Amino acid sequence: MLNNKKVLMLISLLVAIALWMFVMGNVDPQVSARVTDVTVEMQGTDVLADKELSATVNKPKVVTVTIEGKRSQVKKVKDKGVKAYIDVSNCDYGKNETEIHVKLPDGVKGVTLEDISSETAIFTVK
Repeated sequence: MLNNKKVLMLISLLVAIALWMFVMGNVDPQVSARVTDVTVEMQGTDVLADKELSATVNKPKVVTVTIEGKRSQVKKVKDKGVKAYIDVSNCDYGKNETEIHVKLPDGVKGVTLEDISSETAIFTVK
């Protein structure tokens, strides 16, 4: 029976799958993942409204972020979603540029932000 090449290939495949499942389930390796199409939201618009101003963007800003951490934790982040925002509360009338902040979901440990496709956003306050 062990002389049959097909049987040996099947046994090899089953052993490889079992080892892969062990590594993914128990070892939980470090991985890097991209989260695409994260829409940048505006915070602090109420402060501008108190000054009778408003912030406008020509088109919604969308960024891609790269995160790194244990595979199980990275999956949780991707499932719960990544948030990106800009704070417009301290901006002046006219064209402004401010830093984009990224917030990972609460309750996820060991995941770090590695990269963001754009670090600033440009918008107009009228």
